[in-house]
Amino acid sequence: MRSTLRRLFAAAVFAAAPVVSFAAAPTPAAANKSASPLDAARKALDEVGDMHYQNKSLSELVGDLKEKTRVPVTIDPLVYQFGLDPSQPTVSVTAKNVKLKDGLQQALAPFNLKCGLTRDGLFISTEEGLITKQLRQRVSVDCDGTPFATAVKQLAADCGANVVIDPRLKEKATASVTLKLDDVPLETAVRLLAEVADLGTVRMSNVLFVTTADRAEKLRPNADGPTQPAPGNPVFPFPNGGPDRAVPLPGVIGPAGQAIGGPVPAVEVVKPPEAATAPAKPEKP
Repeated sequence: MRSTLRRLFAAAVFAAAPVVSFAAAPTPAAANKSASPLDAARKALDEVGDMHYQNKSLSELVGDLKEKTRVPVTIDPLVYQFGLDPSQPTVSVTAKNVKLKDGLQQALAPFNLKCGLTRDGLFISTEEGLITKQLRQRVSVDCDGTPFATAVKQLAADCGANVVIDPRLKEKATASVTLKLDDVPLETAVRLLAEVADLGTVRMSNVLFVTTADRAEKLRPNADGPTQPAPGNPVFPFPNGGPDRAVPLPGVIGPAGQAIGGPVPAVEVVKPPEAATAPAKPEKP
C-alpha cells in the first residue's frame, strides 16, 4: 500500500513539473576551439534572459535547452520508474532577467529535482541521482610525477564535479604523484590520488574535500560516505539461453507509467496434503 502511494505521488509530481525557456536569450556564439565542452556549457548556462513558458511539457523544455544552448540535456532514466511522462503539460513559468541555470534550478526545486553538468552535458535527476552521476563518471588516470593539485583539478574540470583542495595544505598539495588507473569512478580516482599523496578525502553532499589525513578523520563522522553505484534496471539473468535475451523483471514501471517486462506473475499457493489420520483403536471392555 505504501509503495503504491509513493508511486502515485511521484507520478503526480513529475506530471506537474514546470518547464522553463529563455525566450529572449541570445544563442551562444560558437565555442572557442581551445575551450572544453564543459566550459562552453557553463558559458551557455550563464546566459541571462527572460524565462517564458505557457503550459509546456518537460520534453519541450529539454528540446528548447538543447537548441538554445547547444548543450546535451539528459533526464535520469531512473525517474521513469516513478511514472514520469515527459509529454504531459505542466504549469506555466514566467521570469525576467535570470540566468538559465538559476531559473532551471528554481523551477525544479519544488519537485525535488536537480540539474548539474557532467562530461556528457546537463543532467536532470533527484539530488542523490545527480551526485551519483557526477562523482561516478568513469575516468582514467596516468600520472608520472604529476603535482597532485594539477591532476585532481584537471579531473574535476573535465567532469564538472566539485573537488575542493584544502587551501591550508600549501606545499603538500603540490606533492608529485605517480598512479595509473583505467576506467574507474571519478570519486575512486580522487581518493586514490589523495592516498598516494598522503592526504585524506571526505565527501560532503556533492563535494569531495581533500585535506590532511588527520583532518579528514575528524570530519568523517559528520560527512557522507562514498557514493554507491546507481541501481540498474533489474533483469532476469540469461533467460532463454543467453545474455542477449535478458528481460526486465516483471512489474517494473517504465516510461509513462507502463509496466515493462509484463505483469507481476501470480503465485499459486499449493497447500500440502493433510496428513492421514490413523484410525482410533477400539477401547478395551
